[in-house]
Amino acid sequence: MRRKRVPLYLRLIQYAVIIFIFATGYRFYRLWYESYRLSHPQIIEAVSTNYNEVQPLDGILLWDEQLIYAPQSGILSYPSERPHIVSKGEMIAALDGAAVRAPYPAYFFPGLDGQEGSWVYTKLWPDFAPFPEFQDAQMIANGTSLSRGDPIGKLVPQPQVLRCIAYLDSTPSLSRVLRNKENASIRIRTEHDGKERKADVVAVKSSGQKLKVYLRLPFFPPNMLRTRKFTASVVTDVQKGVMVPDTAVITRGGKNMVFVVQGNSPELRVVEGFPADEMNFFIEKGVSPGNKLVLNADTLSQTLGDENIRIW
Repeated sequence: MRRKRVPLYLRLIQYAVIIFIFATGYRFYRLWYESYRLSHPQIIEAVSTNYNEVQPLDGILLWDEQLIYAPQSGILSYPSERPHIVSKGEMIAALDGAAVRAPYPAYFFPGLDGQEGSWVYTKLWPDFAPFPEFQDAQMIANGTSLSRGDPIGKLVPQPQVLRCIAYLDSTPSLSRVLRNKENASIRIRTEHDGKERKADVVAVKSSGQKLKVYLRLPFFPPNMLRTRKFTASVVTDVQKGVMVPDTAVITRGGKNMVFVVQGNSPELRVVEGFPADEMNFFIEKGVSPGNKLVLNADTLSQTLGDENIRIW
């Protein structure tokens, strides 16, 4: 006996009902799972961290200087061809054996870089333009034939404080250091000795996330006269706190907050800190090492509301 063939439209209806049942079941499962996931958030533990910032400083140097000119024509000779300190009346050069003497205590530099007389604070500080191009100094060789009035080098009066203008990125730690404008100082580490020294901040101005700083450097060896470029690192003080993913921190009313787990539910707590990088937030106050925090605080709060959150 032949079985009665089911019409095509009935088979299509059967398939549609089956698909609908599976789709509805999957949708309810997803809703349940999402609700369960949000009401049972992932928890992280705050771990003690020491934080400090190190950023490069590329700046230019400024000092007071005076060109020294040949008082007569002749063949030039130096007692020393290196930058060095001279006392008042000390011979710095000779022309055909006739001594040229220092009029005051200074560093004598037997060379030129072409910026003498134009490299001044009033031209270099006012705006945020790139620093002008410059070349390292070229030494004047012994035996050079000079005419009267030709430069034989330059004197840099001593004692004198070496100054620096530089651009820096505005970071939370650095901004805090510079907040006290009257007695602000930053710690710098030069490449050649690796020691940290304190540089006093004379002036600061900002443009967006950039800072322009005018510094007094704590050193001035004569060999720094070879170039007007200055390279160092700025190092902020070590701060103690905890580092957490930035998703654990929400902002409300201008305040940073986290959900700290207390028993079966979280407590919304104000914290003090700042973004350490694109992924993490450094907390100085408000959270202690060992505290448990909700990882995805913003998503959780927006979806369920604070009063509906349950940890277990």
